[in-house]
Amino acid sequence: MPPLEKLKNFFSGFQKENRFLGVDIGTSSIKVAQLRKEKERAILETYGEISLASYGTGDVGRSVAVSAEKLKEAISDLVKEAKITAKSAVLSIPLRHSFLTLMRMPRLPDAELKEAIPYEARKYIPVPLTDVIVDWWVLPPSGRERAETSIGSGTRSFAEIFLAAVPKDIIENYKNIFLEVGLEIASFEIEPFSFARASLRRDLGTVLLMDFGARSVKFAIADAGAIRASYNIEKGSQDISLTLSQSLGVDFERAEILKREVGLTHSPETEGISQVIEPIVDIINSAGESFLLDWKRRGGETIDKVIVGGGGAMLKNINDSIIKKYGVEVETTNPFSKVVYPAFLEPSLKEIGATFTNAIGLALKNF
Repeated sequence: MPPLEKLKNFFSGFQKENRFLGVDIGTSSIKVAQLRKEKERAILETYGEISLASYGTGDVGRSVAVSAEKLKEAISDLVKEAKITAKSAVLSIPLRHSFLTLMRMPRLPDAELKEAIPYEARKYIPVPLTDVIVDWWVLPPSGRERAETSIGSGTRSFAEIFLAAVPKDIIENYKNIFLEVGLEIASFEIEPFSFARASLRRDLGTVLLMDFGARSVKFAIADAGAIRASYNIEKGSQDISLTLSQSLGVDFERAEILKREVGLTHSPETEGISQVIEPIVDIINSAGESFLLDWKRRGGETIDKVIVGGGGAMLKNINDSIIKKYGVEVETTNPFSKVVYPAFLEPSLKEIGATFTNAIGLALKNF
């Protein structure tokens, strides 16, 4: 997927080593995946997940607030349980803690562009640049631009720059926690980029990526293999379980099971469950639809497909609801299809694949 390879390493890169660790710190659990590079192949060495429920106050599957000390303890426990041997890691940065935007600038020589972008960035980033770490990269032509370009037509007169900013204090907090665990943070990456790397293959059309987490759903649009827009809604799979628990008078654990086993199934026996879930899914889908409308108003192309991942992708029949809303093909991502692993793991990895999308995507960053 050449366009994704052009994305710059965010903040720093790996030293020379052949083991790569991705660490995805979610709001309800932490997931890790360790890959080994062997003859340009990504070999799955180990993976694991630990719920944050026992390190804070809450149920398994719910968003949990934990202290820095408890987060360090959870990461340390997971590293031991998963038998992690890598010495450095790529860590995910939540979309809600990031600022991403697209800006257009005149096409300039590389040296002039590097000088001009920091000044232009001040117009787009709503906080002082001294408080954030900023990165940027020039996007490749979109699918439509490629189709419209003909021999002798020349190149576009502007450059599309994707701008990313993350607060420095968040970066420093993570660095301190990992230092105490005994892991170096080799680089950071904002969630949509690892999700795209683990999900896209030769999808050079326009794709809506839907990362369905416990606390929120992260939407992103990839065109010609590159992320071009993103959006976050603070409503996720835990909201479905909480509503089921309250409506049906069952505990959160039972609601989680009903969500996965029944979900949006329509039958006389399960109609009450689907009727409780549908309004929440409609809110999420409508947020995605508004995001797409804004994308199209700014000149974006109509999407060809939706790729859904994250824990919320385990909601039974969620894909049917998404198809009905967007009217395009919907695919549940399986990031493990991008790595090599023993055949006997196939059933279990296929079952949990969508939940490990970001962890695998992070580990694949330097392949």
